[in-house]
Amino acid sequence: MIIRPAANQTEADRAYTIEEASYTPEAAASREAFRLRQQTFGSYFLIAETENGDLVGVTNGVRLSHDRIDEEGTKQMEGFDEQGRYFVVLTVAVSSAYRGRGIAKALMQAVKEQAVRDRLEAVLLMCEAPLIPFYEALGCRYDKPSASTHGGIAWHEMRLQLTNSQAGAEVSRG
Repeated sequence: MIIRPAANQTEADRAYTIEEASYTPEAAASREAFRLRQQTFGSYFLIAETENGDLVGVTNGVRLSHDRIDEEGTKQMEGFDEQGRYFVVLTVAVSSAYRGRGIAKALMQAVKEQAVRDRLEAVLLMCEAPLIPFYEALGCRYDKPSASTHGGIAWHEMRLQLTNSQAGAEVSRG
């Protein structure tokens, strides 16, 4: 499995098909928001592909200068900050035929590594209740039930705190 930034809008559009299949229409990002995330935060717009070139997973999001992630506009990139201290994961999606193979974990690890390279303060996300243990196993801490009801879903806020010692250790290894 290869994890890498999407190279162009064509790949972002291919990744959008995974978004559509993974989220309800009410919860999925718009195609426009997806394209804007790739254009603005390309180093965090990551895809997973097989050795055959099949695109099977995607993660992306936005940087913010604050850690309030329950605002509805965040999904559509309102209030983003290209120099923000926080990265907010807005999509983690894997094609149904490839789930259970560690792809989401690898995508999240790549997000964390990029955030450490960028010396961010934390990686933030919202997830549904059944995914809380998955994100906790990746080192995320449960913050609170979210005020967001995006897509009619009860979301839960999670935080992966990044420390200066992590940033230094990761940079010196890489």
